[in-house]
Amino acid sequence: MRAWCDAMWGIVRRDAILFASYRTQLVSQVVSPVFALAIFYYISHMLGRSFHSPGGYFGYVIVGLVIVEILTLSLGLMPGVVRQELVAGTIERFLVSAHGPVNGILGTMLFPLCNAFFSGFLTLMLAALIFGLPLASTAILAIPVALLGVVAFLPFALLLVSIVMAFKQVAGVSQFIVSAIALVGGLYFPIALLPGWIRWASEVQPFTPATDLMRHLLVNAPLTDSASVELLKLVLFSTVLLPAGFALLRLSIRYGQRTGTVAEY
Repeated sequence: MRAWCDAMWGIVRRDAILFASYRTQLVSQVVSPVFALAIFYYISHMLGRSFHSPGGYFGYVIVGLVIVEILTLSLGLMPGVVRQELVAGTIERFLVSAHGPVNGILGTMLFPLCNAFFSGFLTLMLAALIFGLPLASTAILAIPVALLGVVAFLPFALLLVSIVMAFKQVAGVSQFIVSAIALVGGLYFPIALLPGWIRWASEVQPFTPATDLMRHLLVNAPLTDSASVELLKLVLFSTVLLPAGFALLRLSIRYGQRTGTVAEY
């Protein structure tokens, strides 16, 4: 276990150093959320009291915005990071190392996840400090729920990484998934506004219960179901989808090894 942790830390440390070497990235990551927050802040003022929720529409949408930001940085960047490993020719190290290709690829996904967490936390703090978003007293409990949500989200990232390992390209798929989740997951507007023929999609993925719980804990928004039911949904999604995601990643690596394309890009 110690050797496994050391190997994972080595990969995360390498990716962190590489990220920090591009000095404008951190600046843009801090500044960019302010513009999105300002847009939704004034949209919420335009809606006035027509949106009945604690904190108004601003409190409602900011949690969705944080989740979208996490999804964009994780689902959007993870396949690109793995593809960059292929382009740089460093994926071979994972293929022949004792750490193993699955663990190696998982290690490359850890820094984007940590970065996504940091970005979401930063957006929430900027919303509270600059725009006066009233955070609930239960906001601290959102941290373990967010971690559980990331575990439930991870299979979708593993799916995209598997496509990269098998077919080398995943252009447009990650953006489509993030947009579809934002539409049916109730990130920007209540799912009750969706037409009946598509509303079922909000119940067959983990983003809806995660968003409901995060809103409840951060801004006191009412829950669609009880907290225990929402948590049970997240646990079930994680239990069912995560092993399937790792199995798919192993299959994609095996496919590349059989066809001799595993290290190509």
